[in-house]
Amino acid sequence: MADRDLAGRVALVTGGSRGIGRAICRRLAQAGAWVAVNYATNEEAAAETLALIRADGGEGGVYGADVSSFEATDAMFRRIEADRGPVDLLVTNAGIASFEDDVDMPLDLWRRILSVNLDGTFHCVWRAKEGMLARGDGRIVCISSINGLAPTVIQRDRLIAYGTSKSAIIGFSRNCAVAFGPAIRINCVAPGLTDTDLTSEMSDDVRQRIVGSTPAGRTGKPEDIAELTYFLLSDAASFITGQTYVASGGLVTLP
Repeated sequence: MADRDLAGRVALVTGGSRGIGRAICRRLAQAGAWVAVNYATNEEAAAETLALIRADGGEGGVYGADVSSFEATDAMFRRIEADRGPVDLLVTNAGIASFEDDVDMPLDLWRRILSVNLDGTFHCVWRAKEGMLARGDGRIVCISSINGLAPTVIQRDRLIAYGTSKSAIIGFSRNCAVAFGPAIRINCVAPGLTDTDLTSEMSDDVRQRIVGSTPAGRTGKPEDIAELTYFLLSDAASFITGQTYVASGGLVTLP
């Protein structure tokens, strides 16, 4: 069992039912947090995440909400607050992507990706911030992507909406860090290619080309992202806010 330095904290992880979100839920629970596992449609997968948390000796609950709706997000926060108390730690991980040709991308797909990825991040941060500011303590990590830092050359015209949403999340987090400090620390994590259901749609050819261009020589594991997220929520990162941390095996680097 990891050090329980998050004991007594209430954490919410959106998109916590699978992949990166599931790994983050488990890591925060291992550190002692009570974890609210959010899901949009797959309640069974969210229940599996909670079962894994409990098998690790942790605690939490399952909460369904489509974060693209502020009303649904607000209702989720109210349920968490009634069940366990205010959210101290927030991870905005819920996101969708499309690997269709962007040249023919319909307007409704653009709007859906932006509404889940960007509006969903905004809704959760905005709902959490008032209580965090009042208590003088809040910690937030927004999951972005390397596609928010550099357009992918390997996939070319496939991720315009996704990359735009992830760029906006980085800018949003930086501005919030200034506006909400010192009470709230907010940072971004930008994963590279990570083994999740979302990236399973990628062709083997594209996957191998990305791995071949990655200095670490492999794809990321959800646990790689979870460990970094945990660090940014912990006391060890008390002097870090407004930053974007890249976990891509060296595929994309910051100056």
